[in-house]
Amino acid sequence: MTARALLHYSGMRVALGALAVAIVVTAWTLVDALRVEAIPELPSASVASLQGGAHAPQKRARADIATIVDNDLFSPDRSAPAAPYRMPGEPDPNDKPAAMPEKPVLLGTGVATDHHNFATVQLGGDRPTLVHVGDKIGPWVVKAIERGKIVLTTAGGTRVDVSVPKPGI
Repeated sequence: MTARALLHYSGMRVALGALAVAIVVTAWTLVDALRVEAIPELPSASVASLQGGAHAPQKRARADIATIVDNDLFSPDRSAPAAPYRMPGEPDPNDKPAAMPEKPVLLGTGVATDHHNFATVQLGGDRPTLVHVGDKIGPWVVKAIERGKIVLTTAGGTRVDVSVPKPGI
């Protein structure tokens, strides 16, 4: 059979058409893959500090390296240091815990369907105060108000739940 005779069959014409389409798609993909786009200009790099600006430098006693080097590590009369080594940021075990500020007394809460809740609290001998979420009362900030209960936090992160002492009375 000749090539001209094969072209009279419809299946052969479809196969040759599919071959032509495959060649065009392959050429198009190859050209698109080899095309190089221009690299955009980047802003100048800025050097970031490892310390950060939010933390104040901590005062620590400097280690006496010369004394440490002069002493024999394996000497029998060697003893432990007076203060154990602590990693930076690790709390000092000799520090006394901070006293928790006086908690306010919750006199009552008002819970609304539109989330405009309020509470009446009294701190120490002060007069009762109406507070909403986000308000401050002494060192405390109101974080949440629920029926008969409020959640308070301090700037140090102390969290406390205060409930009405005698609900329903």
